[in-house]
Amino acid sequence: PMPTEKILAEYVWVDAKGETRSKTRTLPVAKTASVADLPKWNYDGSSTDQAPGEDSEVILKPQRIFADPFRPVAAGEPQNILVMCDTYTPDGEPLPTNARAVAAKSFE
Repeated sequence: PMPTEKILAEYVWVDAKGETRSKTRTLPVAKTASVADLPKWNYDGSSTDQAPGEDSEVILKPQRIFADPFRPVAAGEPQNILVMCDTYTPDGEPLPTNARAVAAKSFE
């Protein structure tokens, strides 16, 4: 059983081919109250065709939180979550495959 002060957060993003990717981390419940509280995370973008092998770090920036329907918990226990993310370079620039952030930037 999971400790009651922890939840599973499934970070979800879209790769360069338009396919869904995800990875899971355990977080304290206190860090999951809002999108602003969630930590950014990273991954090796060369494995998803989103970055060259020599400079492959990609940052996952949380955008929305949803209750995780795939990992239900008993009544009264903290809810596991799905975290929808945008993808960025370590310098904070949206990746070209980050269509939502690229589109939003064009309206600035």
